[in-house]
Amino acid sequence: MRLGGLGFLNPVENAGSEYKALVSVTAPLVNKIVAQAHGPADEADVNELRRRMRREKEEVLRRKCDNLKRSLPEKMQRVVELGGEKGSSNWLSVIPLKEMNFELNKREFRDAIRLRYDWPIPDTQSVCVCGVRFTVDHAMICKRGGFIIQRHNELRDLEAELLKMVCYDVEVEPGLQPVTGEELNRGANQSHDARLDVHARGFWERQRSAYFDIRVCHPHADSYKDLTLKQLYKQQENEKKRKYASRILEVEQGTFTPLVFSTTGGMGEECARYHARLAELLATKKGETYRTTVSWIRAKVLFALLRGALLCPRGSRGNRKIATNIHETDFEIERGLAGLS
Repeated sequence: MRLGGLGFLNPVENAGSEYKALVSVTAPLVNKIVAQAHGPADEADVNELRRRMRREKEEVLRRKCDNLKRSLPEKMQRVVELGGEKGSSNWLSVIPLKEMNFELNKREFRDAIRLRYDWPIPDTQSVCVCGVRFTVDHAMICKRGGFIIQRHNELRDLEAELLKMVCYDVEVEPGLQPVTGEELNRGANQSHDARLDVHARGFWERQRSAYFDIRVCHPHADSYKDLTLKQLYKQQENEKKRKYASRILEVEQGTFTPLVFSTTGGMGEECARYHARLAELLATKKGETYRTTVSWIRAKVLFALLRGALLCPRGSRGNRKIATNIHETDFEIERGLAGLS
């Protein structure tokens, strides 16, 4: 049961139920010992008792979660729901391996916890360079500084890397063929220079082109506050499909999949299905289990999302300095001037 917390239980509160579960599961073995019977307890009986204890524990946690949610303010209910999304907590449980880029420094870790629970981040500016009051929610959607694009591109490049492991003809930002009389749906992008984020061949079907377009949305934005998470992801997916699906089907004769992520680590239904397929292909190729592979993929994606999200409230949005034009610089003169100073 995903409650959106860190997974820490209070042993004082849970000691009674844990003891009851232990007594129940070990009862077949105790009966064997009391009866002085030889041989282990029946494995099927023990497994059934374990499943029953697990169901009871989940039911208790579910009731506790429902009661807790009802007692929380509306925005905090949203935070708990986001924290409980599948895969959104992977960064808390993975081994912080440097070679996998799974490590965070102490400020990044503390900021990540604050982002998870929508707490204010200290030591940040009070007013954004765009003139709006600076908050974490504003930082996640402000386009000044280029952090929104960096966040998107980080995911785009990661997905392209993962696709290269199982597909061929993988391309980042492929240009689409021009529309020449094909009938497309209303609202479709018919621009001559239209591009999508990633192209790969043979992902869904053998030899067939597959196109993917990425979007990262911030679920705490004011424009989404009246939408459930399911409605939010569906809205973003439908918008992408309206722009590109018919063009990909009619002109490119390929498939189109919108990959919608949230800044809190969640993902839409189409995106989850894509990663499940990716894990299947990668597990088969590498000889790994599906469970291990999909967990690794989720961790890679989540850390890419997390690093992009951490950059938004901490990165500088000030005016950039004009870089020196090295093509017009005489290094001999510059070196001589430096020696005179």
